[in-house]
Formats: sequence, C-alpha cells, structure tokens
Amino acid sequence: MLEYIREHWIQYLVGATIAALLGLGLSFYLGEKWSTPESVRAQRVEEEQSRLDGVDGEDTAEGSSDVNSVGE
Repeated sequence: MLEYIREHWIQYLVGATIAALLGLGLSFYLGEKWSTPESVRAQRVEEEQSRLDGVDGEDTAEGSSDVNSVGE
C-alpha cells in the first residue's frame, strides 16, 4: 500500500489541489449568490443604529449611573 502511494504521490497532490480550489470557488460563488443583498444589509444597519441611539438617549436622560460613580 505504501509503495502505491509513493509511486502516485503527484496524482494525490494534484487531486487535493483541485479539490481545494473547487471547494473555495464553490464557496465564493454560493456566498455571493445566497448572501443578504446590500440594500437589506444597509437597512438593518440603519435600524440597529437608530435602536442603539434610542438606548443611549435613555441612559443620558437618567443622569449618571452607578457604574460611572463606582470610582468616586
């Protein structure tokens, strides 16, 4: 068995390289095809920012919190 592998190691190397390249190519293709469209991503980011701005606004309206006054 080891003798057969020693005789054909180049074919194994070529086959592994082809398999890796096909796998990478397929993953990039499917990633582009099935990924979230840019417009939807931008809308989600905008919603997240507005939600975080609302949360930050509530924190500043309440005054200083206990976390800020721990070092005093």
